[in-house]
Amino acid sequence: MSLSSHRQHKIYIAATMEYGLGSEDPEELALYERIKKEIEKGCKNRNRGIQRTD
Repeated sequence: MSLSSHRQHKIYIAATMEYGLGSEDPEELALYERIKKEIEKGCKNRNRGIQRTD
């Protein structure tokens, strides 16, 4: 079963705010871990926010 956009957003907020997920659903955990991995990769490359164009 696919996750609703509302649930995906709640998982995204939990991951970005560094909250625990509180769920053991494998699909939700996979999305949470994927988001956390992308955030970690972005922090290592110093890609935070919007780049300046001036």
